[in-house]
Amino acid sequence: MKVTPVAVRDDNYAYIVSDGAKGVFVDPYDLGKVQDAAQKLGVSEIVGSITTHHHFDHSGGNEAFAKAYPSATVWGGSDKCPAMTKQVKNGDSFPLWQGSNIQAKIYATPCHTQDSHAFFLQDEAGKKGVFTGESDRDGIALPARSSDSFCFGVQGGCGRFFEGTPEEMHRALNTVLASLPDDTIVYCGHEYTGGNIAFGIGVLPQRKSVQDLAAFVKEKRNNGVTTGVFTIADEKKHNVFMLVDDEEVAEAIGAKGKGPVEVMRILREYKNNGKMQVNL
Repeated sequence: MKVTPVAVRDDNYAYIVSDGAKGVFVDPYDLGKVQDAAQKLGVSEIVGSITTHHHFDHSGGNEAFAKAYPSATVWGGSDKCPAMTKQVKNGDSFPLWQGSNIQAKIYATPCHTQDSHAFFLQDEAGKKGVFTGESDRDGIALPARSSDSFCFGVQGGCGRFFEGTPEEMHRALNTVLASLPDDTIVYCGHEYTGGNIAFGIGVLPQRKSVQDLAAFVKEKRNNGVTTGVFTIADEKKHNVFMLVDDEEVAEAIGAKGKGPVEVMRILREYKNNGKMQVNL
């Protein structure tokens, strides 16, 4: 399994998941750009497209995709996803194509939208990746690309609760995603790592794992690409939204003893309002 990120719009990521000449796209908002990348990779047989949720910056290329590949599968979580041919639900498991050694397992992660789903992929060699779309958003992007991230508890952040609650985001991040194998590579939907870690440093300025991510962000300022680098294990260490049970986090935001859901709510409120954000 080979995963190739393709930068689209101002701060989105689309992806190509391939094995030899066959592949599927993930959130191909700018179909032409993703097709060009696939051609350069030698991926000529496109058999499907994954839609992580219905927001236009992720699903906006679906209609063009369906016209270009009329026999391909378009996966999505609800009929709000344009051109969907196969609706997924929590617990579904299937090969990406007939005879594929890449297996998909679906995890419902409602909050950012109610049709948000994480697509966990694993090949026969044991390589693992999860495509989260937007469960980790908002931030001040790296200078190379504009940004305010949401990567589903990835690259140090957590998405806005547009259609959900703090309880749902807590479950999505700290029950669902946190239960995935620690060596699962996280592929997020936006490049917002700079803003996420600027908030994380404000909450946990002395935490080494958070400091290490900040150093990585500074090192990456020239190209801004941070997706596909970190694992679930990394996120559990440097993402404050996955540290809602940590007493130091609760104390930093004045929520000691209030429980993880309330810590999640306050963290998201602070992030929305720019509180505790520092300059890197």
